[in-house]
Amino acid sequence: MYDILKNGAILIGKNFTVDGHYKRLFRAVTHFHSDHLTELEKSLKECTSIIGTPATIEALDVLGYIVPKHKKFPLEYGIEIELSGERIKLEKAEHILGAAQVLIETDETEIAYTGDFREPGKGTKILNPDILIIDATYGNPRLVRQFKQDVDMLFADYVSDELLKRPVKIYGYYGKIQEAMKILRKYGVEAPFLVDNKIEKLTRIFTKYEGDLKNVVSLNTPEGREVLKNNWYVAFEHATQFKKRDKFHANFLLDGWLIDNIIKTLDQNSFVIGMSSHADFEETVYYIDNTSADLIVVDGSRSQYAKDLASYINTHMKKKAVVLPR
Repeated sequence: MYDILKNGAILIGKNFTVDGHYKRLFRAVTHFHSDHLTELEKSLKECTSIIGTPATIEALDVLGYIVPKHKKFPLEYGIEIELSGERIKLEKAEHILGAAQVLIETDETEIAYTGDFREPGKGTKILNPDILIIDATYGNPRLVRQFKQDVDMLFADYVSDELLKRPVKIYGYYGKIQEAMKILRKYGVEAPFLVDNKIEKLTRIFTKYEGDLKNVVSLNTPEGREVLKNNWYVAFEHATQFKKRDKFHANFLLDGWLIDNIIKTLDQNSFVIGMSSHADFEETVYYIDNTSADLIVVDGSRSQYAKDLASYINTHMKKKAVVLPR
């Protein structure tokens, strides 16, 4: 009925694999981060369809996964469909653009997989299946962000302060960068956003589905070159480029593993911001406490803290928890 393989594949029912490869009719993709796209090339060959939200399906093309048109299966949030005798529905997960939870009904049993999420009960809908498979990225009780209610506003404040002195570069992973853009605009940062390559293309998709971020400028245009000359802008680069940062910019790295502080200063030009798109331990427990599911299956393929979370559930909550893969 369900299983989690060591390659990260979440097997549900007879026909579905989620976020990892297994030879089945359908592969669902919860979002476009690399640890959830494991062996997608194999799935493109061996699965009949790739299911995801429209934004996720479009993002896969940007990231170099060439999904043939006849295998693309975009599915809007909240729309339930029947495929080969089982029913599948995607529900909102607050994580990155297009992120979804997967709910599958098979043999009169509902099984849901949260994928990555945060803000349960707000941005992330709390599901009530018979069996809940849950992410455990921050599954240890010590992994609680005391400042999580303040980090967005303070992040924008730090960026605004640096913009008074010099241009800013922000480094993050795909999807998380667009979330950072949304936060900065929400809290009044008006400087032009400079983007190029994959970040530019993903930002266009974000604008299509989430709304205009305003004043986003392509680096490789006359307008972009003019913005560079003015020295008042926020540029965005992938997190892997942080080691190549320069002294001309104020450089901010978005890092979910900075738990105890909002900001860490590396040098006068370089800062780490404790910003995560994952639920911390408190939020994870809140989801579990508020779902009607009695059996919680903790995803141990992507987290070193899966056993910690399962132990806490079995000891302190009125639910049963198991960890897979064993």
